[in-house]
Amino acid sequence: MELLPQSREALDEYVTPTLDDVEALLRVIEGWAVRTVPECVAVSVTLLEDDLTFTLVDDVSAAQHLASPARTEQSEPFDLHALDEDGWADMARERAFTGIASSVSIPVVEHGRAVLNIDLYASTPHAFHDRIDDLVDALGAWQAGAVTNADLGFDTLRRAEAAPERLREQRMVDVAVGLVAARTGVTTEDALAMLREAAQRAGISETQVAVVAQSLLA
Repeated sequence: MELLPQSREALDEYVTPTLDDVEALLRVIEGWAVRTVPECVAVSVTLLEDDLTFTLVDDVSAAQHLASPARTEQSEPFDLHALDEDGWADMARERAFTGIASSVSIPVVEHGRAVLNIDLYASTPHAFHDRIDDLVDALGAWQAGAVTNADLGFDTLRRAEAAPERLREQRMVDVAVGLVAARTGVTTEDALAMLREAAQRAGISETQVAVVAQSLLA
């Protein structure tokens, strides 16, 4: 699989004291997933604390250019009963991202806290059937939290595409926090609280406040 260009860009910029090599983690997860589910065509890993998603796909160009959702105007409407699980699953697949027929989302829990979310996508409808236990064992994940076919629309792709911009915005906020802390003699935690309060009062984003703070204090 290949990294999305945006994931490569985000990985090049991402620095964390708690996770040395995100790409190595992605590759390990990819290896386990593909060995367990050969039909797997995409892997997304979300770092929950930072709300950042990184994605590997079987075909980068297809992922970036195919229309999503794949449903067309000619698709027949579904007549669904509220408790018809099979019908809901069929409707979800009808609205799925092109090339994805099934998905599973598995949280990874450390010390009672979810730290990662792993989303796997496959090209066949039943690729993950009877394989969840093997995936959970291989990935060290939390079986009780596994959810199937919740992201047939490949929403993690859009989050991965937005990751570089999220990192740039966070860096602007971090710089502004440092400037406020240095200028006012408070801790960075207090400076961040001040920035957030200013954003809330002004009805604008933290990033916008950070831009103003940098222009005034730099």
